[in-house]
Amino acid sequence: MTWLDIGNGWRNLFLLSCALQAAALGVWFCLRGWFSPRHRAACFLTGVAATPLCQYLWMLLLALLWPQAPRWVYIGVPPAAAAVGLGWMALRRMPRFWAALRGGAAMRAAGQRLRALLRMDRATVAVVCFAACIMILLLPVCVRYMSSMESVRGGDAGEYLALAQRYCEDRDLGNLLEKDDTTGHFRGHSHFPSLELYMSYGLFHTGGEVGYPNDKAVFTGLGLNTFYMAAAYLALLIVACRGRRRWVLLGVVLFNLVPDLFFSVESAPRDIWRILALLWAMLFFAGLEPQGSRRSYLGKLVLSFAVCFTVMSTHVVCFVVLPFIVAAWVIWRWLEARMTELKGAAGVLLRSVGLALSGAAGTLLAFSGNLWCYFKWGEMSPWRLMTTYTDAPWYDMYMDIEYKLEETTTHLHFFEAKDSILQSYATPVGEWGLRLALIALVCVIAYALVSRVRMRRRARLDRADGPTAVLSHSAGAAVASTAGLWALYTLLTLAPMTGLLDSPLYSFSGSFLKLPRYTIQWFLLSCGMICGALSALETLWPTLVERVRDALPARMQALRKAAASAQPFLLKLPACLCVLLCLMGVVKGTNQTGYTNTFYRYSRDVMESERILLDNGFRERYGMLMAVAEHVGEDQKILITRVGYQYPLRARGYVLTTNPIVPLMNLPLDEVEGALEEMNVAMLATEPDFWDERYYPLSTLNAYLETLPQDQIVETEDMRLYLLDRSLIPYALAAKD
Repeated sequence: MTWLDIGNGWRNLFLLSCALQAAALGVWFCLRGWFSPRHRAACFLTGVAATPLCQYLWMLLLALLWPQAPRWVYIGVPPAAAAVGLGWMALRRMPRFWAALRGGAAMRAAGQRLRALLRMDRATVAVVCFAACIMILLLPVCVRYMSSMESVRGGDAGEYLALAQRYCEDRDLGNLLEKDDTTGHFRGHSHFPSLELYMSYGLFHTGGEVGYPNDKAVFTGLGLNTFYMAAAYLALLIVACRGRRRWVLLGVVLFNLVPDLFFSVESAPRDIWRILALLWAMLFFAGLEPQGSRRSYLGKLVLSFAVCFTVMSTHVVCFVVLPFIVAAWVIWRWLEARMTELKGAAGVLLRSVGLALSGAAGTLLAFSGNLWCYFKWGEMSPWRLMTTYTDAPWYDMYMDIEYKLEETTTHLHFFEAKDSILQSYATPVGEWGLRLALIALVCVIAYALVSRVRMRRRARLDRADGPTAVLSHSAGAAVASTAGLWALYTLLTLAPMTGLLDSPLYSFSGSFLKLPRYTIQWFLLSCGMICGALSALETLWPTLVERVRDALPARMQALRKAAASAQPFLLKLPACLCVLLCLMGVVKGTNQTGYTNTFYRYSRDVMESERILLDNGFRERYGMLMAVAEHVGEDQKILITRVGYQYPLRARGYVLTTNPIVPLMNLPLDEVEGALEEMNVAMLATEPDFWDERYYPLSTLNAYLETLPQDQIVETEDMRLYLLDRSLIPYALAAKD
């Protein structure tokens, strides 16, 4: 049995566990009608998307209450609870199901639903075909890539994995929360370690030593986040489009136009983790009602706190996105109340603000690590802070590359840079999402004003019922309410990119422009806005056509007859527009010279790559490093240039650019050798291009390493080892061959 067979076995167990949990949460949300009571499919998908977040919260709960629990408790309780929950929900409804089955009601209802599903017009059939083509193109590459170790290649991901591995071994949550690492193994992240705890859940699915080569489950778990994100996105589309199938399917096609998505999956799993959480927060608040009894309201306060804490803990970038999601919800609830009630909007606003403040408390709790770092160092990212400042030549280049001076000091004027932001990588969804959001918001405000006037007129005509009994629950109000929410979501979450939050400490607008993967959630929201706005237009289109026809003067009989005869064709225009947009989306997404960053464009390389198909990329990249590290003494040090090496080294490395180690790069040349001997350094590990093309060649450390005999510098395509301990040379050469 090979290492791959062992890893795949634990991966399959992990997949079965996740499937049980996703099914239980999906069915539970569906039966309860949580967050999307009008759309059961959206409820189910929302529950599915909550699966990894619940797993993270489970790990956090155990870390706080019972960190030394047996491994079977960590990985066994969630699927066992899911299985029991599914069984209980089935047993409770079994009598009702058998009664309906005996009476024939169940069969008739199933038949009606099947006929409704199959009774699609030609436009919808065409849209289904386009969406199916996109899914057929994307699914194989997603399944192959997401289950591969190649899905986690970035330096940060390796550090998160090493931290998760260390937690699995010592069960010490304090080590994950530590911000001031004095050893040099890690950088002291300011964020809350949610992804690390989620990774720990995957790492516990192993029969032996935690980590490579038994760690296939954790890589699969990280890959699954993309599918959970897709479930949340689909639920968002269903809610935004109010269940209209053709527009939901258009959103599936537009998914292939989201910029930088492949890059984020490939190199930054934390971005997918963050995007999933933000989309889930949008779904949660879209279905959160501020009304209810005192007991119900208290429960909602707790839930709002927990949701905002969970979402904020996924990534520091959420601090400039999540508050705008909550603010959009508060404004929407007030606007909705103004549209539907003559009085009571102020009360709705106060209750909504209370829930928002509860969410703010959860947000600040998850952000407390960053605040601690700021009060101590004046910085929210200690891993970018070097306490040893220097005028050495390498330092300026370090500040540009690692500290990202260009991004963090670039302050944008939105209207000057909007093309760069909205049309990132030539995708049109950003620009059209903004346009339709502005149009939708103007229309909703106009509708609210007209509704207020009509309700006041009705109140004057019927004083007996009192003004508070005058409500407006028309189909137009429902459409306006949904459109208003997504317009506010789209516009307010664009705020961090406009420079509104820029400060001398940090430029959020520059970061969002220079790092477009930070904006993926906004582009997904733009896709939802496009589909939702066009769905609302289709809903109102028949009424608009009839009103335009009726508005024609009676003396224009010929024109009225022509309008009546053309009405069937006019009513089909929205459906034809949907088909046309699907066609344009497929063409734009697969154009070799146009949009260049889709999954489809990369699918051929992924499906033909031997490293991915055989999943041996991890061994090829780090095999020599792991083989040599086995022979490094416990009292010796391994210097590394990338934190990503910590996972294959099982956290034995010392990161060269951390505060305790970086003084080595500032020494005079004649003192470097003595310092290395005093630190008892056995080797320095790096990648050829990472060392040669960054700031390291400008240091005196590089000048010393260049004087080593050639047999002490062993290099492959992926790694370069500077072997200061000559006894390691035979092991490096054997591993290289």
